[in-house]
Amino acid sequence: MKKHAATIVLVVLALGLGLWLWRDRDRITEGERKSRENNVFVVWRRDELTKVSIAHDGETVVLERDRPTGDKAKGEGKEGQWRMTSPRKERADAVAVERLLSTLELATAARKVGSGVALGLEAPRAVGHVWMGSLDLAFMLGGSAPTPEGSSYLRVGADPPIVVSKELTAALLAPAETYRDRTVVPYLATELSRFEAKHDGGAFTLERIDDQSFRVAELGVLASRAGVEQLWAALSEIRAEGFPNDADIERLTAHPAVTLKLTPKDTTRPPAELVLGEACPGHPADIVVLRRTPSRAAACAPKDVVTTFLASPAALVEKHAVPLRMDEIEELRLEHEGGKALELARKGAGFHLRSPEDRDLTSGEADAATELVTRIAHAEATTVTRGGGPFASVGRVVVRFGGDHEQILEVSAAGAEGGRATLRRLLDDARLDVDASVLRYLVPRATSVRPRSMLEDPTRRPTRVLLRCGKEQELVDRGEGFRLVAPAGYETDGAIGQLVDAFTKGHVDAWVADADDGSFGFTKEGCRVVLAFADGNAPVTVWFGAEAEGGVYARVDPRPGVLVAPRAMHDLAKRLYVSRGLLRTEAARIESVRVTSDGKLLPPRDVSEVREAVAGLYALRVVSFDNPEGPANLVIEVALDEGGPRKRITCRSISPTERHCGLDGVRATFVVPESKLAPLLPALPRDAGVEADR
Repeated sequence: MKKHAATIVLVVLALGLGLWLWRDRDRITEGERKSRENNVFVVWRRDELTKVSIAHDGETVVLERDRPTGDKAKGEGKEGQWRMTSPRKERADAVAVERLLSTLELATAARKVGSGVALGLEAPRAVGHVWMGSLDLAFMLGGSAPTPEGSSYLRVGADPPIVVSKELTAALLAPAETYRDRTVVPYLATELSRFEAKHDGGAFTLERIDDQSFRVAELGVLASRAGVEQLWAALSEIRAEGFPNDADIERLTAHPAVTLKLTPKDTTRPPAELVLGEACPGHPADIVVLRRTPSRAAACAPKDVVTTFLASPAALVEKHAVPLRMDEIEELRLEHEGGKALELARKGAGFHLRSPEDRDLTSGEADAATELVTRIAHAEATTVTRGGGPFASVGRVVVRFGGDHEQILEVSAAGAEGGRATLRRLLDDARLDVDASVLRYLVPRATSVRPRSMLEDPTRRPTRVLLRCGKEQELVDRGEGFRLVAPAGYETDGAIGQLVDAFTKGHVDAWVADADDGSFGFTKEGCRVVLAFADGNAPVTVWFGAEAEGGVYARVDPRPGVLVAPRAMHDLAKRLYVSRGLLRTEAARIESVRVTSDGKLLPPRDVSEVREAVAGLYALRVVSFDNPEGPANLVIEVALDEGGPRKRITCRSISPTERHCGLDGVRATFVVPESKLAPLLPALPRDAGVEADR
């Protein structure tokens, strides 16, 4: 018996403690009061909250919490959900209830109030109760207090009255609508197996294929990922911004703009039907949305969502060959008859090469691999159709993502006309018609992961550049930077540095073919740039072909392969390297300026303004090694200090925004924006005028 004495004592103590706690469950302990002595509610047992009621302005808001499910002591089950039981019976908005409870829990007294003060508690603006188990805390909200701004008098139970904040006052006077559930769509997109939208102009249906994908049921092909995400985004926006009057709901949804049906994957749960009706009274930016099933609810929701649900089945078709983002692709394998497969696997932020050999990639190769995967992820078909009988495949594209998920494309042989091909997407047995620019990235090549530098050795220093893109030019660096030597007699434009850097240090967009098959637009007399180097070894010629794939096709002799060069690089090759600053004159050297327009001398402008304008005459580009054609309609004559030669600029309009200008003594045509000339052209009657002098 003695050996059980300690156990018996512990059991008796536990029972006694439990009995004491049970008897005091509806009492406020001194410990609770001390820990919350400045709070409005001197006790707050959040886990025991069961009910809150607030009556004001002729309505009583009652919020009640359901019993929690499962064993919370073991970390199982769910918190009880809050419901509104008055003045309506429906699920309460969880966010609004949590905001109210937090306000009540954290509210503090601004100050205590002495007796004899008119507090308005005889006819309170609001009365209420907070129940925590069997503990009932009653309160009443009196009149407004003079300070702080927006504050009010409040009494909790028999405690002395206090002044409470503007925030607590607003919470206690909030209308019942504040706590109405804002959720209109009962299911999340991830819970759906089917989604239907019907309207007067047609309909579309999405059917789930797997955890990642849906098909357009009417066409039997994969639904566009971007389109589906747009639909789900619109669906998530269908939340109550307000609530229509019950009497108006049926009338305003009798002729819906769109009817939606949502079927959950869980077959034990019923489908939901929503209708999007007419404008919501008092809410001009909203429409009335009525949820007919599985439970009835109506709300005013943003009307902008309607347009999204008017999509046609064809508009929802996935045209991307691989409907994944680049950063989702973990492995890529390209296979083709008669060649070695190319296989890449993600490693850190880049990729590792697995085939045709297993090795890490250099930084340049890793950059090229990233570009290849990105272009495959962005590749789109011209048309997408369902099925089509047997498929003659000569290659495959295997993309792995999300651990053990994969998507496979089968690739047909390129057709004779334009190199087009057909892909078969196994996920939906769709046929995707693609052009040659897409096909090239889906076939393993020797250049698939070639570094995207124009030159094989970008450290070689060029000393001579020949431009053969229209007007022939030769630029030479004899140790003082590049100078235009042919044609001779011109100052060299500073943009020559951009040209040299672009062709030696710049990156091309991508390598797209191992050899020229005649489809890239190269000709014997085509645009080309020849680079000679200080090392005296073989020069390099960059040939430009047709524009395509967001840039211009190019090849680099004697290096094999075809690349896509940025258009900016092609533009640099075509530029004339005469200094665009020849029209400018240093402001301090300007003695006077005469401006003649359409044969009439213009009245003067402010001297400093005129000098600044002439000093800023910088051409956009040079378009010819000859003077401008046609008669000039604007002449600018600049006299320099110390008796220097007069500078004469002549211009003629070529568009509302640009003029062709020439400079006496320089055989060249400059393009100058009208905005640079505007300060010299006062908006005054062009009768006569005088020059601007110092």
